[in-house]
Formats: sequence, structure tokens, C-alpha cells
Amino acid sequence: METKTASRGTSRPTIYPSGIDAWIVVMLMLAPLTSLTIGLYLLQQGQGSGAITLFLCAAAAGSLSAAATIPCRYTLHEDALTVRCGLLCYQIPLTEILSVSKSATILNGPALSMKRVLIKTSTRQHILSPKQRDLFIEDLGDSLKNNKSTNSAEA
Repeated sequence: METKTASRGTSRPTIYPSGIDAWIVVMLMLAPLTSLTIGLYLLQQGQGSGAITLFLCAAAAGSLSAAATIPCRYTLHEDALTVRCGLLCYQIPLTEILSVSKSATILNGPALSMKRVLIKTSTRQHILSPKQRDLFIEDLGDSLKNNKSTNSAEA
């Protein structure tokens, strides 16, 4: 099975990386960089044990941020949408999707940008932020139509 990045006319699965807002990167990096900066200051002041503690805190905070966000992408398959954001990974079957729309909600989700897509299923809402939002919505809509026509033909 061939995998290509988001572009028209490619075979499935198609990968859509998340858009990334600069302010979100700053917020994610604030704790590790602050700990690192204060640790360097303490090291300069001759307080090695305090500096080591802050270096460990910086490493832990950076590792947790990375584990929660890298990679952040959405993969459109023939029958499902796979959402991957750090350690979080799940699939949304296309048959369960009720609607897809643009959104700028502040609700939490595997999204690193405020240019978001809201996907509603019968059980919950999924908030995503593909970099190529319009193309993602169009391709997902096409896949939903194809999936419904395939299911109708099989019935």
C-alpha cells in the first residue's frame, strides 16, 4: 500500500500533518526553556545540585511535551481516519462520521493549530487541525461519499 502526503489524486492512505501555531510551540517550550535558563544561572552561581535538578526538570518537561505532540498527523484510509498525536492514536471509522466542518473552537483535541476541523460522530466530537484544512475537508467528504455509495451497493 502506497503512502503519500496530502495531494490530489494520490492513492490511499493519505497523510495530513497538523498545522502548528507558533504560540502553541512557545507555550509547550516555555517550561523546559525556563528550567534550562534558571539551571544555567544556578550553575554559573556555583549551585551545581540545584542546576542539575533544573536540568532534569527541563528534560522531563521537554520529553513530556514531545511525547504528547510528536508526531501530530491524520491519515485518511479507505474506511477510516487515523488520528495520531504523540502517544495518542485512534481510528474513526468513516461510517460513524455524521458531519465535518471548519472550526476555531478552544476545546481540547489532538490539534496544534487554532485552524481546526470539527468531526462529529454519534458518540463524540473530534477536533483536528490539518495544515491543508480545505483539502482535508474535501478529501474526507469525497471518502465519505465513496464509502456510503460502496456500502449502499453492497446492501
